[in-house]
Amino acid sequence: MKALTNRPHRHCRRIARRSEQGQSFLEFALVVPFLFLMLIGVAFISQGFNLQMALYGAAYEGARVWAKNPAGGDNNHCTPPACNPNDGNSINFEKYVIPVVRQYLTNNGYDGAKVFFFADNLRGYRNALDVVSNNTQTVSVTLLYPYDLPVGALVREDGKNNDTPFGFQRVLISATCVMKRGG
Repeated sequence: MKALTNRPHRHCRRIARRSEQGQSFLEFALVVPFLFLMLIGVAFISQGFNLQMALYGAAYEGARVWAKNPAGGDNNHCTPPACNPNDGNSINFEKYVIPVVRQYLTNNGYDGAKVFFFADNLRGYRNALDVVSNNTQTVSVTLLYPYDLPVGALVREDGKNNDTPFGFQRVLISATCVMKRGG
């Protein structure tokens, strides 16, 4: 008798196991896309943090070079032999600091040509450089770097910011370093 009663019980367990396996597969299939999206989001955010750390290093290097201020030169004129001081548009910042910052970013895997100094337009750059250059005690280098952040396909309106891929929003990651002059 014992053998007859165990048999139907085993059959019920098999049916229950099959339905539980199907349920767990369905749950897995529903959860995996969300986990994948979270993984992609973490990867983009970590790249942004890595970029910000590289910008801090580049700002530090630029401020260090500018704080030394090559002998014989002031903030608005460069010194020989790096450039010709008689040239009307020779500025120490553009001849010494900008190449150092761009090279630092390039060495860290980013496009050094994309970096902005003080502002993301030429007028803002010139105005901020004039203000910062007149400080006799400290130098301040502010860097801005464009970063395309994925935010979805419905965020950007047509005709706005056409250099950003569809579904991405351009944000400017910034870093600033202030040092005392005289290196």
